[in-house]
Amino acid sequence: MLKKLLITLFCCFLASNVFSQGYKIEGRIRGLKDSTCYLTYYYENQNFVQDSTKVSSDGTIVFQGKTPLRTGMYNVMIGRWQSFDLLVTEQKVVFEANAKDIFNTIKFFGSRENDLFYSYQQKTFKDAKKIEELTKKSDTASVNKLYAIQFESVEYKKKFIKAFEGTFASNIIKSTLASDIPPAPKLKDGTEDPLWGNKFFVEHYFDNINLLDDRLINTPFLYQPVKYYFDQLDFLPNDSLVVLTDKFLSKSRKTSPMRKYLVSKLANQFETSKVMGRDAVFYHLLQKYYVNDPLLWDSTTVRLVKERVKYLKNVLIGSKIPNLKATDVNGKERALYDVKSPFTVLYIYAADCAHCKNFTPQLVKFIQANKAKGIEVFAPIFGNNIETWKAFIKEFGSEPFINVIDKTGKVNLYQEFDAQFTPTIYILDKDKKIIGKGNMNIETLKDIIFQ
Repeated sequence: MLKKLLITLFCCFLASNVFSQGYKIEGRIRGLKDSTCYLTYYYENQNFVQDSTKVSSDGTIVFQGKTPLRTGMYNVMIGRWQSFDLLVTEQKVVFEANAKDIFNTIKFFGSRENDLFYSYQQKTFKDAKKIEELTKKSDTASVNKLYAIQFESVEYKKKFIKAFEGTFASNIIKSTLASDIPPAPKLKDGTEDPLWGNKFFVEHYFDNINLLDDRLINTPFLYQPVKYYFDQLDFLPNDSLVVLTDKFLSKSRKTSPMRKYLVSKLANQFETSKVMGRDAVFYHLLQKYYVNDPLLWDSTTVRLVKERVKYLKNVLIGSKIPNLKATDVNGKERALYDVKSPFTVLYIYAADCAHCKNFTPQLVKFIQANKAKGIEVFAPIFGNNIETWKAFIKEFGSEPFINVIDKTGKVNLYQEFDAQFTPTIYILDKDKKIIGKGNMNIETLKDIIFQ
């Protein structure tokens, strides 16, 4: 028992000691003087400064910190005129290079990942230069040589990926490899499946991106493919998108940094989607990957998401909206459910909202032009300043609305009606079921009501 305890304590000591060592990236760039260098890390499509240092008289640069770096791809910027990438899979990196041509002269000591990465980059750079020169020529020999080098370059990439499978360098290079689309299968009538390309895209777009490798988060090679993939599928119905997001996320490990990153990115994408009703997919992600998978998040995040989910489920398209009671301009309590009309527009706005000031007169004009349709506007305002509220109604001519204000402060429009922006608009049928929602224009409102 004592032996096990001592082993455990020793392991904890080692882990603590390694952690306390932080990171050190040291290099010597011959011919480099009087420069400030920056160590930046990649996140999505941007670079962020991690550290900075001055170059010593002999060209030595040292980046050092007490907290270990996140593994991934980093970039060393030298002044404003040159930069180069390096892979951080361990907390100590040592290199040397010549300032006249850092890319082709850089050498690493004890860093296999960087050796692999640069051997590939340097080879493909040389091929690219040859291809560039050959494209300027049109004689048969040059054209044939061009095709040969292009073919060899593609084959080299495939061989490199296979030979060094599992390394970070290989995973990065593989993420840039396009999937070869096989011939379309035949349908029963003997013709080729016209939707084969689309089906292959949906099923195989991420074949070459290893979503088990958390290090890819801090590279430029993950964010764009994820965004592109779901942008291309944004025409699909919510049910299909829910299935596809679940299938996609299953490619990452539970509780991994990659799963956390992907869930947050997809949640943001569907929450901010311009396609009406995508909050149903957003709601699914919150429920399944935040509320039901709390190990991914800190307790504060889980608590806040639970509150959002609690109210969001009541304001999805197809749901009967919660009742809302507030006071009208005559001091009388009015309830949303008491409005008897084939269509009701719940118009949540703010007096200091520029878009509300622009949209309100348009909405007034719309309902006046369609009086015969029996459309009512129930319009609660954010805040409880009576004078500001009445001044807004007068200035923008919204007297035809059922204008209400919450004098009690008990109605939380932001939370209970998910009014994350102003104006927030809900279109309700005669039973107060939501048939449309969002920050829409008059044309969209017309399409929903008169469809």
